[in-house]
Amino acid sequence: PARGAGRPIDGARPPAPRGTGPLTGRRGGRCRCGRLPLVRVNSLPMAGVVDSNGNGNAPVDTRDSGPPYQAGAATADNQIDNDSNVDEATDDSEISSSGETTDEILEDGIAGTSPAQTIFNIVKNIVGEGMLSLPAGVAAGTGLMVAIMITAVFGVLLGYTFSAMGRVCHATHTKNHKEACQVVSGSNLAQFMAVVLMLKTSFTCVSYAMVIGESYSAVLRGFGLTGFFTYHYTVLIIIMLVILLPLCLQRDLSVLSYTSIVGVACEIFVVTFMQFRLADGSYAPEGKYYEIIPEPKRVSWGDADGPDLFGFSVTTFVLLSSLATAFIAHYNAPKFYVQMRRRSPRRFNRAIIVAFGIAFAIYVWVMTVGYLTFGKHCDGLILNNYSERDPWASAARVAIGIAVLFGFPLSFTALRDSFMSVAGIPAEKKRFFFPVTITLLVIITVLGCLLHDLGLVNSLGGAIFGALITLIFPGYLLYRASRLQAKGSKYILGGIFPKAEQSVTIGVICAGAVLLCFGSSIVLLKKFSPDVLGLKPKPHH
Repeated sequence: PARGAGRPIDGARPPAPRGTGPLTGRRGGRCRCGRLPLVRVNSLPMAGVVDSNGNGNAPVDTRDSGPPYQAGAATADNQIDNDSNVDEATDDSEISSSGETTDEILEDGIAGTSPAQTIFNIVKNIVGEGMLSLPAGVAAGTGLMVAIMITAVFGVLLGYTFSAMGRVCHATHTKNHKEACQVVSGSNLAQFMAVVLMLKTSFTCVSYAMVIGESYSAVLRGFGLTGFFTYHYTVLIIIMLVILLPLCLQRDLSVLSYTSIVGVACEIFVVTFMQFRLADGSYAPEGKYYEIIPEPKRVSWGDADGPDLFGFSVTTFVLLSSLATAFIAHYNAPKFYVQMRRRSPRRFNRAIIVAFGIAFAIYVWVMTVGYLTFGKHCDGLILNNYSERDPWASAARVAIGIAVLFGFPLSFTALRDSFMSVAGIPAEKKRFFFPVTITLLVIITVLGCLLHDLGLVNSLGGAIFGALITLIFPGYLLYRASRLQAKGSKYILGGIFPKAEQSVTIGVICAGAVLLCFGSSIVLLKKFSPDVLGLKPKPHH
């Protein structure tokens, strides 16, 4: 049928002309009986339960109705109305086959983010303190160029799946993983996704809390301070109350974009410092700080005459396992998309390309300058190689502490959203927002004070949950959504997914399954048989 037309079932009347139909978005309109004026709803999240054939009940408004997806019967007549309504809503919100839209409705009190703000939030969500471990991954036995190529592969692959989450949310009119899965698959799997996201972000936030407490306590002691206010738990509690609580109470990601800018600037400062020290040769033989640092931290190339560019060894698998989750921020992908002003898949993809490009550049930069400065002796936290007498190294340590601090609110946002999703608490209800935020922050703070290392549980959970969140979940949702689109489902906007993408998504899901098993095996080998990977066993304390 022509665009905007419903299926001619039982002689039903044809749809009203564009601009006058039930879901017109500009010139208003009236219902079919002609008596009641209709309000604009085309940009609100609509979804329904679908079966394997792409059929189901009519879309429902999810703003204040509790559970967003209710099952029900649909008659032939309202099927016609629904199909025509979707088409007319698509026309009037100017969503083309390329996914370009010029109008949407954000939640109350949400200003939304510009593309630049979205870029900084994504970069900060991706890049954290973990970047400082990359030079050691290269030094363990991987050629520099091989490491760069592995980083590029994962950057492209995970950038694609990050984009996939935005497109799925756009096509299904949903706001998170759980809602999208309920539309394209079912409630049981949707709840499982929400639980996995909650567990992953819980580990992330507790890890952040431990790092913040320990690192800022060390900074204070480095300035010669002692006493109660330098204890890690005292420092953590003060930082939580004074800095992180106000940031975590922000519902609008545009506010967090400013702290993201500061965090990214601090990370760039750290790498710039490392580049400067490589250039001036301060840590090279005969350099200013060469004799000051311990011999195990001085530059060394082992038996080689210089840096290894194309080497490959069993330890490369350890680096590969680390890089598999280096670009993870997918738990926030739907929120980044939904809160983007004038959002569309095309605009979102542009932001993703820039953001992942910046993250890739930072990773390659720190990996290169760290390895070329210290060679085979790169520490697992590269800043530990630099002398404590180096004032710029001290500044770099403070800068990375600030970057870690401003990464916490973004991860906490994902934790709060996933917790509310699991618990069935409506996220748009402001009366639940504050108590949930306070409760979760208290739990994280207590755990951050009591724990010093999450150990095997965190490492193994990171490998398993990372593969699920970055590859398997996006691949599956994209596969299901593209199948429903091909079947002409009324719950999926047309023209979003190319036909060939179903085959691609199967490959993504398989890659995720392989990385899940591979990453888990590496974690277990590092813990119980490090010699198999060419690693030295860690001493027991």
